Amino acid sequence: MIVRSVYADGSIQKLNLTSSRLKGTLHGFSLSLLQNVTHFDLNVNNFFGNLLHLTILYLFSNNICGPTPSTLGDLTSWNFLYLHYNELFGPIPIQLENLKSLTDLVVSYNQINSSIPSSLANLSNLQYLYLLANKVSSPIAIERGNLKSLTDLLLSQNQLSRSIPSSLGDLRSLNVLHLSDNQLSGHIPIEIRNLKSLIDLQVSYNQLSGSIPFITRKPEQSTDFIPP
Repeated sequence: MIVRSVYADGSIQKLNLTSSRLKGTLHGFSLSLLQNVTHFDLNVNNFFGNLLHLTILYLFSNNICGPTPSTLGDLTSWNFLYLHYNELFGPIPIQLENLKSLTDLVVSYNQINSSIPSSLANLSNLQYLYLLANKVSSPIAIERGNLKSLTDLLLSQNQLSRSIPSSLGDLRSLNVLHLSDNQLSGHIPIEIRNLKSLIDLQVSYNQLSGSIPFITRKPEQSTDFIPP
């Protein structure tokens, strides 16, 4: 019924089916039918299956189970990728480095159990990287690369180990850094004080020692920095 209506009216640009009690898979559904659709919202339904043919699609809060498809890297015009609250497991595909327009990558509350690929450093437009509540166990290995636009980095509730890398101090646009509830040890690197825009630092429930480096702010910025 939905597909036939799209055939009938090619002017449809936004299709919102949030909380519509839809279920099943996306097999056999061709998004090429939606030639003019820019927003296709299927949040809070009960889909399962793979994501091999997605273009612009929000699929958080479904029952999508399986590895994150490497073919997502073929969707080079994508700006937003929201896959949180599913049952995705395995690594984050290195092919995501092809998504040069990507600004939001949200894969929280899944079962991702690999390291953060260094290739993500090539996403120069990335602003929000949310990977909290997964099983990422390797040390933080985000390279400085071109992540000059990154403002929010959420890695809490994982299994990150070893020390907090000093290279995080190169993410000069960072406003929010959440690393709590991991297995991090050692000192908070002094380079963190280079993050002049940082307003939210969470590092509780780790095995850290020492003090939090003082962050000198610009005169026009608030000085009320109270770590949790």
